[in-house]
Amino acid sequence: MKRIVIVFAIALLYSVSVRAQLNMPPASPDAEFKQQIGFGEVEIKYSRPSARGRVIFGGLVPFGELWRTGAHDATTIRFSEAVKLNDNDIPAGTYSLFTIPNQNEWTIVINKAAEMHGTSDYTQEQDLLRFAAKPEKSARYYETFTIEVNDLSKDEAGLFLLWENTQVKLTIKMNVDEKVMAEIDDRINVKKEDRPSLFYQSSSYYFNNNKDLKQAYAWVQIANSKAQDAAYLQLQAKIEAAMNDYATALKTLKASTDLAITKKLDQVIVTNEKLRIEWETKIGKK
Repeated sequence: MKRIVIVFAIALLYSVSVRAQLNMPPASPDAEFKQQIGFGEVEIKYSRPSARGRVIFGGLVPFGELWRTGAHDATTIRFSEAVKLNDNDIPAGTYSLFTIPNQNEWTIVINKAAEMHGTSDYTQEQDLLRFAAKPEKSARYYETFTIEVNDLSKDEAGLFLLWENTQVKLTIKMNVDEKVMAEIDDRINVKKEDRPSLFYQSSSYYFNNNKDLKQAYAWVQIANSKAQDAAYLQLQAKIEAAMNDYATALKTLKASTDLAITKKLDQVIVTNEKLRIEWETKIGKK
């Protein structure tokens, strides 16, 4: 009976103690975000500690030691498709992201074990890859550790690790070009689609990405044979100018401008006028 009373008393004290605890927000709150890059997606989950007056790199985060790149559980990064990270091939999947900070160089560690608390379960045998990255001085002071994906283009983006006065930028590159080229080939050469907009878009992609200029020219001519469009004519003129045939380019550009005036396409008119002045100057130099 005495033992039962003691156990009950201990349980009661524990219950009172638990109820007495204040519900406080975490010092290092969790964060996660997704970002589309090209046709793929990157998802990052991490915790965000704050400096609170402490020296971070070389202090709270020692130089030369493995860091979870955040707080609590190891930071994870998911790629929906294969990517290049600083020119290193990474298959689609979810990985843990560790770093080894040093004053002049960081080691970036991509580990295949995606569920770990801190570094306690880390083993180097599970590393997918390691590579070096250069730390830089950040544009502003970051009180709270921050991971951002910025500087997006059609097929790549910058992955930024930011804390205190330090930033490390990694480049994520998606395989967009191969997919677009395959779709163009399939729709034009296999499926034999015959829409003028498809020929225009294909020509524009080839022209803007330094592909086969003759092929781009052939496709934009097909587009212009099938539809009257000031933008189509403008692209044809640009390609003719790129082929150093400025006389023909100016004639095509005039046709584009005349059509744009009829259809009240002010932006096309403005762009065409700038091109006209530029190309007439080039002819004058010959």
